[in-house]
Amino acid sequence: MKNNPDPGVVVDDGSRRARRKWVGHGLSNRFIYRGTAWGCVHLPLRVLYAISAVLNSIAIVLMRETKAAVRENFRMAFGCDEKEARRLTRGLFHAYGRTTVDLFRIRSAGAALAPPITTFERDEAILRGLLAGGRGCLIVTGHVGNWEMGAVTLGAHGVRGAVVGQAELDPEIQALRIEIRSKLGVESIDIGGTMATAFRVREAIDRGMAVAIAADRAYEDDHVMVQYFGRETPFLKSPALLARFCSCPILPSFFLRNDDGSYRSFFGEPIHPDLAIPPEEDARRMMSAVARVVEQAVREAPSQWFNFFPYWTTPLGGH
Repeated sequence: MKNNPDPGVVVDDGSRRARRKWVGHGLSNRFIYRGTAWGCVHLPLRVLYAISAVLNSIAIVLMRETKAAVRENFRMAFGCDEKEARRLTRGLFHAYGRTTVDLFRIRSAGAALAPPITTFERDEAILRGLLAGGRGCLIVTGHVGNWEMGAVTLGAHGVRGAVVGQAELDPEIQALRIEIRSKLGVESIDIGGTMATAFRVREAIDRGMAVAIAADRAYEDDHVMVQYFGRETPFLKSPALLARFCSCPILPSFFLRNDDGSYRSFFGEPIHPDLAIPPEEDARRMMSAVARVVEQAVREAPSQWFNFFPYWTTPLGGH
């Protein structure tokens, strides 16, 4: 922690986050990234889904440790037996493959290849109501569904967006991600080592932007304990503290894939900061509300809950 004039805003020097990741496999590298991006633009969609089905069938056989982690997550979340956990795990692998095809088509060609959104008119009313005063909001999400569809949706509604997150471990992938977001009109705000991140977020909010951050994977220096599937679970604290710092609401938001390949939004009620109570208490209140909406989204679409590690037993900050 350094250069932090406001005790209600967490600022990290980056050292404990910089070289950590949430998965142990080596599939997130530049070669697979580029190859997947190329294929998702140049091959027909039906071929891509067929390839995905084959590859994920192979993964279900070979990735035993990852499968065990996913089954554990389902058992702990839903209290289901081993047979049901295995069924949900198979469904998740295949849903992830189809979502990955959609995601990389967006990343490679922008909104032109994005699937349709079935909740456009409802989303318009929610966003316009929330942004009516000319200032922006925080879009707080989790690892459920396809959050790249959020960028597409914001653009379709004429709302400028930004994403706050940790930089990719591979600099080339990070550069590609920034390039892709730029095509969608989305700014990138990396978690930094001073108050610069908080001030950049507030400046974006002041310009009427929707600033997105995922909250369901926490760190030692940035977490608050909330109830999630009946368990004490660490969620990020910083979204709530940023909402207080920026004097803006939080909108819990997810984009879930329909069976026909289209997407629908899943929004919670806006959560407003309460500056009359201490920051720690307010953060717990706000993030508890976020966790309830994340849980609702997972229950609605369990096959789109994309955590490929033991969610409740992995140390804070990943492996």
